[in-house]
Amino acid sequence: MNNKALKYNFVSFLILTILFFIIATLAAHLASPTRYTIDKTAPIYSNTAYRIDTSKALTLEQFLAEPDKLKQRSFKDVEWDLAAQDYWLKLDLENRQAKPVELAIHFDNPMVDYLSVYHVDDKGQLIDTTELGDKVSGLSLFQYSTPHSMLTMQGYEQTSLVIKIDTVGISKTPINIYGEKEFQDLLRSQSGIWGIFIGVLIMAALYNLVLFLGIRDRVYLIYIGYIISALLLMGSVLGFGFYLWPLSWQVFFNEQVVFSNYAIAFFTVAFCTMFLRYHKDNCRLYKLSISFLALLFSLSLISFFMLEYHSSKIFFAIMVPLYILCICMIYKKLVSGFRWAKFYVMSWVPLIVGAAIQPLELTGFIPYSFAVRHIFLVAILCEIVLMAMALADRVRYQREKALYHATHTQQTELLNQAMLKQAYMAITSEHRLANLCLVKIEQFNALMSILKPSQSSQIIITVAQSLEHQINKNRQFINLESALDNSPKVADLGNGVLAFISTKIQSQAELHQELSNLCKQLPKQYKVAGLDLQLYYRYSITEPVNDDGFDIWLQRGYLGLSQKQQNIDFTTPHIDMDVSLAAELQQAMRSNTLAIYLQPIINLRSGAICGAEALLRWPTAGKYLDIEQLILLAERTGLINELSLWVIDQACLAAAQLNRQGYREHTISVNLSAKNLAIPKLVEKVENTILKHGITADQLKFELTEFALIKNHDEMVSFISELNRLGSKVVLDDFGTGYSSLNYLVNYSFSTIKVDKSFILDLVNNTTNQVVVKTAIDMAHNLDMNITIEGIEDQETEKMLIKMGADQGQGYYYSKAVPINEYLSFIASQFK
Repeated sequence: MNNKALKYNFVSFLILTILFFIIATLAAHLASPTRYTIDKTAPIYSNTAYRIDTSKALTLEQFLAEPDKLKQRSFKDVEWDLAAQDYWLKLDLENRQAKPVELAIHFDNPMVDYLSVYHVDDKGQLIDTTELGDKVSGLSLFQYSTPHSMLTMQGYEQTSLVIKIDTVGISKTPINIYGEKEFQDLLRSQSGIWGIFIGVLIMAALYNLVLFLGIRDRVYLIYIGYIISALLLMGSVLGFGFYLWPLSWQVFFNEQVVFSNYAIAFFTVAFCTMFLRYHKDNCRLYKLSISFLALLFSLSLISFFMLEYHSSKIFFAIMVPLYILCICMIYKKLVSGFRWAKFYVMSWVPLIVGAAIQPLELTGFIPYSFAVRHIFLVAILCEIVLMAMALADRVRYQREKALYHATHTQQTELLNQAMLKQAYMAITSEHRLANLCLVKIEQFNALMSILKPSQSSQIIITVAQSLEHQINKNRQFINLESALDNSPKVADLGNGVLAFISTKIQSQAELHQELSNLCKQLPKQYKVAGLDLQLYYRYSITEPVNDDGFDIWLQRGYLGLSQKQQNIDFTTPHIDMDVSLAAELQQAMRSNTLAIYLQPIINLRSGAICGAEALLRWPTAGKYLDIEQLILLAERTGLINELSLWVIDQACLAAAQLNRQGYREHTISVNLSAKNLAIPKLVEKVENTILKHGITADQLKFELTEFALIKNHDEMVSFISELNRLGSKVVLDDFGTGYSSLNYLVNYSFSTIKVDKSFILDLVNNTTNQVVVKTAIDMAHNLDMNITIEGIEDQETEKMLIKMGADQGQGYYYSKAVPINEYLSFIASQFK
């Protein structure tokens, strides 16, 4: 960070410190009035008692005539409740000094419907009555907003006050007695905090109304709705609403204070939904929030027709799912990387604290004080300010995001064509020469047909990162964007095309060689979603001609890519990778339109069918497909593992069908390739498939080629051992076509070797092949192995193999590979 930035950060921190000091000092002065009640400032002593009248029929005379029914306790112990009952409070006062005292009895609940103050002497005779409450007409705004009663006590006088509270709403009414000066301090503190709250909220509402008119974003209207709801609610709870609205309006708002609570809850959920942009996602949480908003709206309307102490209980219950819903919505966005939501998250801290303290004070867990009484107002004030900061941060982020999207691709977040053009314009304005270099991922459009957009984008990102890493070593390739922590040189033009610019003066041949070397270093394989994709690249180089402009320059680059290039194959044999066909193959597996055909294996001694080899077929394909090429395609695209597991499952299913027909000794052989060792927990998956279909492990055999053994010696030893422990047998397939077959027979636990058909097709006339086959048969028997001969196509070959001592035979002489239903019929017809 530079010195200038540090200087400004220091100034902003200093300003913030001064502001916090001012706020703390002001809060200390405003929060102190309840410390100076009359019992702390003058020799005025009091005794308190109370009685709760559930019948609502008690009169003053009855109350005074039945002193034994009073609870001689502090008013702090009154069992305030949301119920239909009256509260009778008795306050005995004694002035133990000679001079008179002016007292102000403050009833801190401006929502009380009826509050009667009866002044009686020490003999119980009524002196005067004061009627307060928002249902009482003819009072001043001061009496409505700050219910109180003034009392003058002469020296050494004793007197009593009987207070009756009759309300259908919040009944708890803290009572504090102040001296005249202390009461004025209370009013000043109260007015100060009310004024700050009202002023900040009105200014915030006006400012955001201006923003809405300019930006037309509905979230600002919801924010203003939240502010108005906060003014309605706190105006009723604290009493300043009588100065904001006509008297009849405020009386109505007091009656419907639960509606104000629903309103603020409604706008809380609506703001959370809109601010976090769930309306753009249309996800499950968005639908849940809309349903919850509908529920809040319905309950708010119902509250008009219910008594307050009933509807308030429903409201308090609905707050639990509200908080859970909002927390879930916030958490989901935070984990998805919503950087600009930090102020909004912070705004919930004072709200949750204030919302928790208020009911704790109402229920008596926290003692009443001026500060506690106004804590929810301060919490809302802090929340409003933080929400405004969150909206400002959101605007800033959206502006940065718009600029970012104008210069980056949305899918890969790499620089786009606009930044490439900007770099071109800068170079040409300096009259410098530049070469446009394009690198294209071959068959990328075909890849996109089988991959999710995020997966295909990740391929581009991986290749671009590799390309960026290489060209960063060479200063001839210019930066397309300059930043303190990142200076990218590669742009994503879409459809698998990456672009960068070279400004080095060199021959085209040298630059071609350089790009060829770059392409050789790019990733050759990419694993995604079970596909082991083989990646190939082509490139083109274009230099500007006669200032033909960026668009023509880029167009000629694309034209160069479209021309067939030589030497695309850098390290591996090239095959036409038809990814669309791979996608069809994958879909065929998942829809079971692939099939396995069974080719019987015959016991040459008895002539009975002892097993079959499962061979892959694609009977529904609309064109001829070479199965070996199909398997090679599956290997190149990573589908081979999924395909092999599918074949194993189908083989076990076929074995189960054979069991149901009574052929329980029948085995089925499945071919595995070297790539199948990459399947995680393959033996465990085989075991689960066997259990799934209810067959035994010895009914399933696995055929492995020598090529698989060469590529994965150590892994294959372990794999064969695990299969043997499971109970499945392993067959060495295509014996005789490799280079180290004898070593395999010694090192691996094979149950059977299968001689490749290339030795059998002309066995009758080829004496060399006869020697090889006879030697293989004898060697297998000496090693206590069975031997299977494949490729038998006539009776003469069969007779010769029987004479040589071969165990099993397989070939067209017996049957070609057929579907399972035909195979069952074949068994039934041949071996009844």
